[in-house]
Amino acid sequence: MLPCSGTRAAQADWLAQGASPMTDQDSVAAVQALLFDYIEKFNSGDFTAAAASYHFPFSWIIGTGIATAFTAEDFITRMHAMRDGLLAQGFERSELVACTVRMLGADAALAGVEVVRHFGDGRETETTGGTYTVHHDGAQWRLANIIGHPIEAIVGRGGAD
Repeated sequence: MLPCSGTRAAQADWLAQGASPMTDQDSVAAVQALLFDYIEKFNSGDFTAAAASYHFPFSWIIGTGIATAFTAEDFITRMHAMRDGLLAQGFERSELVACTVRMLGADAALAGVEVVRHFGDGRETETTGGTYTVHHDGAQWRLANIIGHPIEAIVGRGGAD
């Protein structure tokens, strides 16, 4: 399990230190890159591009509720509605500040994320945690679902190990 700090530069440094292709480390780096790219697309509101990184159906498991997008079109609609709601609350951007990947085999991983939401109205940032199930479909890594949970339970922090 290899953690990443919140920058692409840190990822590049880690890869430059000897991560070789076709290893678990390479898969970890690919999953981390997928999540960094998703955050960039979320911040820009480009959910059409983001949908290519998702496996459908995709489910959000948050508290006692489960919501599922069965198609890319459904996903895009849901994501725009969620982002619009955040923008109405003064949302500026999300920042992936921690990401830990646990490989479950060659084609599956758990990715624990800590995301900080920044607001432009001077209010405090909001930190959320979750774990994605990530699947390699033979062509690329895709996000299969997310479980929202307390930060303390993120993979690599002791709660999900």
